Amino acid sequence: DLVGNARIANGTVDIGCYEYGVAQSESGLYMVIDLSGGSSAASYSVSYLEDVPSGGWTDEYKTTKLVLRKIEPGTFTMGSPVGEIGRYDGRETQRQIKLTKTYYIGVFEITQKQWELVMGSTPSQYTGDLRPVESVSYDMIRGNNAGAGWPTSSLVDSDSFIGVLRRKAGLEKFDLPTSAQWEFACRAGTVTAFNNGIEAVSDIEDDNLSQLGRYVHNQVDGKGGYSTRHTNVGSYIPNAWGIYDTHGNVLEWCLDYYEESVSDAAAAVDPMGPKSGVARVQRGGVHGQQPGIVVPRLSWDNTVGTVLPVMEILVFVLP
Repeated sequence: DLVGNARIANGTVDIGCYEYGVAQSESGLYMVIDLSGGSSAASYSVSYLEDVPSGGWTDEYKTTKLVLRKIEPGTFTMGSPVGEIGRYDGRETQRQIKLTKTYYIGVFEITQKQWELVMGSTPSQYTGDLRPVESVSYDMIRGNNAGAGWPTSSLVDSDSFIGVLRRKAGLEKFDLPTSAQWEFACRAGTVTAFNNGIEAVSDIEDDNLSQLGRYVHNQVDGKGGYSTRHTNVGSYIPNAWGIYDTHGNVLEWCLDYYEESVSDAAAAVDPMGPKSGVARVQRGGVHGQQPGIVVPRLSWDNTVGTVLPVMEILVFVLP
C-alpha cells in the first residue's frame, strides 16, 4: 500500500454457472475456475456467470471451484481522511487513484481445500476445508526466482501457486492484486472506515465491524463454525460488490513492495507500488486485530519468505 502504512515485526502477527441455468458468456460478471481435478489435472476449465447462482455461493465455490467477480475501471480516493478513528497520522495520505483496466478479484479468500487441490497439500496451522489457507509466504504464492521480479516483471515461478493456476487455467494474467486494486474492490464505492458505509466508532471494540469480519473481539461468536482464530470464508456480510472478508479473518498479500510513507501524494494511474524494496504489502484485517487496524486504508509489511498465517485473494486482469 502507498497509503496508511503500519509495520509488523517479522513473525509476530497471526495473519479468503451453467449448471444453474445461467448462460455462459466470454466475460460474465463472475469467472469460475473448476479445480475439482486436483493437483494431478492437466487443466482447469474456466466458465462465466452473469449472476450469483440461484442457490447462492454453496460450498463448492469455496472448495472445488474458485469464483472471481468482475471489477470495472474507476477512480477512488485511496487512504484515510484526517480524524478517522485509528488513523496513523504522518503515515497516511489520501490521493486520487485511477484504475483503467477491468479485472476479476476473488469473491472469497483462498480456502485450504482450494490450495490443496492446486498444490497437493495445505500448509495451514488451523485446519478446515472452508477456512482460509494461511501460513503461506509471498514466495510460496509467486515463487522466489522469476516471481520475485514485480513490478519489473509479471513472471512467476512455474511451480508456485499462481504459476500452476496460470498454466492449468490458461490465464496468463492471473496474479495477486496490487494494493490499489485491493482497496478499490474492498471499498466498493464507499468512503467510510468500513465498507458497509458505516464509520468506525471505536478503535478498541466496534459492533459495526462485528458484522463484517472476524477480529479479536468477535472470535467467540461461532460464525462459520469456529470460535477461535479465523473461521470459514464468507461467514460475515459482504460489501456492495459481493466481496467477503476484507475487514477480517486473515491478512491478504498484494503485489506491491511496502514503503513506510507515501513518497508522492499526487494522483496516480494504475499504481504498481515502489520499484524496489525488502518487503511486500499485506492488506485487510486479521482475527487477532483491533478495529482501528482492519479498515480499508491500512497496509502491513513482511519479508517475502516469511511464513505467517497470511493468505491471498487473487485477480485476473483482462487484456
